[in-house]
Amino acid sequence: MATEYNRRFSLDKVEIDPKIKNKIMSIDGDEHAGDWDGEDINALVKELDRIEESVDANYAGLPHNFNIPEDLRNQVEKDYPIWACDLKGQCLTGENANKIHSVEKIRKHYDDKYGGVTEFKEKLRIEREKFEENLRLKG
Repeated sequence: MATEYNRRFSLDKVEIDPKIKNKIMSIDGDEHAGDWDGEDINALVKELDRIEESVDANYAGLPHNFNIPEDLRNQVEKDYPIWACDLKGQCLTGENANKIHSVEKIRKHYDDKYGGVTEFKEKLRIEREKFEENLRLKG
């Protein structure tokens, strides 16, 4: 009788060990520099301050990026920029990851400047189409 192996397929739901999910790695990815549980953005700031005393943290790979609301991911998180959000809706923001803004304040910024997050994304889509059309015309 053949032994059944627990095969996993790409569409299977994967449970990630919380210890791994909370890891903050060094910029080179070689060192486990610290941990953050995603609960409180102020705890992340303190942990990053502690880490930065000895190594450079990988800000682009901070844990719990799924806490960033869906509408603020991708284009908005790169534009604003948003590095991480906690479960209370507070986010680590700014070019140097040195500010904390609420999700509501971020959305208000896009409401005031573009008429909303959706309008900002549409503006980017139109700009990209124009850019691609210019490339086609030149090529």
